[in-house]
Amino acid sequence: MSGTFFANGKKLILGPLLGKGGEGAVYNISGSSDTAVKIYNDGKAAERHEKIVAMVAAGLSGTSAYVAYPLEVVTRQNGKFAGFTMKKAAGFKTVHDLYGPGSRRAEFPTADVRFLVRAAYNLSAAIASIHKSGCVVGDINHSGILVSSQALVTLIDSDSFQFRSNSRTYRSLVGVAEYTPAELQGASFERTDRTTNHDAFGLAVLLFQLLFL
Repeated sequence: MSGTFFANGKKLILGPLLGKGGEGAVYNISGSSDTAVKIYNDGKAAERHEKIVAMVAAGLSGTSAYVAYPLEVVTRQNGKFAGFTMKKAAGFKTVHDLYGPGSRRAEFPTADVRFLVRAAYNLSAAIASIHKSGCVVGDINHSGILVSSQALVTLIDSDSFQFRSNSRTYRSLVGVAEYTPAELQGASFERTDRTTNHDAFGLAVLLFQLLFL
């Protein structure tokens, strides 16, 4: 990734790539062991600008230790919005690596039933903390949930959460059918307010996958 980026007036030097998706890419930050930065692709930054500014202003990053919420707004050298910094989830793997029997043997070789129960409990606590902060995950899916070797859980992709700021609701615009309740199948997420009950359905599916293999 070329270009110069800033957060709160401080220059950021991007390190190695951590991951890449349809909206942008996540990088290490040189000199920081616990913070990463998400840089949006061209054309996506404008869509996320207002929402990320509102999430940072709301101080969501201080509401939950389970979520990589936006910490700071990141801009380019010309001042244009580029992305955000967030807590880095080092050493975590996707929840799919844990609930899939084959991948669990490779990625979590010492995980037993007690480990699975702890991970399920921590996942439930993570979702509850998100709801307590006033957000709804909306797009619950296996790629946005990470688990550590100690069964700790972190949720990423928080910029896709449904979030309400003053009179504006920033909806979660996507969803994975497997974790979407029947009443939302085929719905237009751009025009649909998600609820905590909708999240509860996706959580129940994940708990079943974790505990019943």
